[in-house]
Amino acid sequence: MKGSEARLLEYMEGSKKRFVIPVYQRSYDWKQENCKQLFDDLETVVRTNRKSHFFGSIVSAYQPNGRYTEYLVIDGQ
Repeated sequence: MKGSEARLLEYMEGSKKRFVIPVYQRSYDWKQENCKQLFDDLETVVRTNRKSHFFGSIVSAYQPNGRYTEYLVIDGQ
């Protein structure tokens, strides 16, 4: 497995991308306080005009699927 760094917007942008969350990952859902913490972090990044911010890692497996580029989300921190 090879890891690499990417900007979140570059990783996620594009109308031909799909991010698939496997059934075995779905029990790890976020609570309201987790969403609020993420929102607060994003707000701080914008308000302080920071050039970058480390949110964590996403482990995904690339799966070309003809019509779309699919990324199977294996783990996220």
